[in-house]
Amino acid sequence: MSSKPFLMRHLEGKSEGRFPVWMMRQAGRYLESYRAIRKNHSFWEMATKPEVAAEVSLLPLDVLPVDAVIFFSDILTLPYGLGLPIEMRESIGPVLEKPLLNRQQFDIFESFEARKHTPYVGEALVRIKGKISEETALLGFAGAPWTVASYLIEGKSNRHFSQIKGWLYRDPKELFGSLNVLADATLKYLSLQIESGVDAVQLFDTWLCEMPRNMFNEFYVPMLNRVFRELKDQKIKTIFFAKGSAHLLSDFKRLECDVLSVDNLTDLKTVDKVTEGKFSIQGNLDPILLLKGEPGIVRRETRLLVQEARGLNKPAILNLGHGILPGTPVENAKAFVEEARSLWV
Repeated sequence: MSSKPFLMRHLEGKSEGRFPVWMMRQAGRYLESYRAIRKNHSFWEMATKPEVAAEVSLLPLDVLPVDAVIFFSDILTLPYGLGLPIEMRESIGPVLEKPLLNRQQFDIFESFEARKHTPYVGEALVRIKGKISEETALLGFAGAPWTVASYLIEGKSNRHFSQIKGWLYRDPKELFGSLNVLADATLKYLSLQIESGVDAVQLFDTWLCEMPRNMFNEFYVPMLNRVFRELKDQKIKTIFFAKGSAHLLSDFKRLECDVLSVDNLTDLKTVDKVTEGKFSIQGNLDPILLLKGEPGIVRRETRLLVQEARGLNKPAILNLGHGILPGTPVENAKAFVEEARSLWV
């Protein structure tokens, strides 16, 4: 048997009959087993206790034959590990009472050392790696600088993004200077994950939809590519996910990641065409379909997704267009994964 998991062999172009499948946020609140653990732990206890984080990461394997495990954590684990008092509030999300509002406040990220500030991440990954089969890929992840900074500068979720966008227009060089410091810390954070055994890493840029195209091209593409290049130097595959960013689609072809993860607002064929066939594609079933549909409908739409992926004539990973939602019936998640695994490329 190959020493590489099925998903990684697939990305290398070694077709073995079907597309790999997993789901963003697959270790989440839709699982009864997750909710049972959550009753006894705060969110940050779950993320920072290696034995708990590993247990939660593995929960999907009890009910879903997914081809990858993504470790349980959060895109704000890095700043939390540095001591920023980020609270996870029910129905609100992450809250930082004293936001970072100037370049000097971002200097804290210059002191970040992954093994010192987030040792539990490496420990959890080692535990997970020891419990999954050789055929199951282990995925690491981090928040991309823009999205992480959005939370730190706004203080909490803000649909207008008035603080970070105000800074962006007022002094883009200063803002992106702050993001560069955050990018350096992110590289250290992902390097720890690579050292701890992950097979690939995904960079989540959920709020990239708020960045103007000119700023993206002038400032952000060089920063992201620096991250992707340094990760490639470590012989790791990179996945990039940006939600609701169709206005940047033609510019994405400048990125140097391996896989582009697509939300459910844009079809795979269009993404592949506009980006000139540069990337392997991941995506993109609508999470609402799993939340509100029924197994038969989920299977039907999964067949359509596989048909679309076949038309790409390249490696593709079946996933959702964003994270699976709380309240999603487990039978719908099963219908997606099982149908995806049953269909040949």
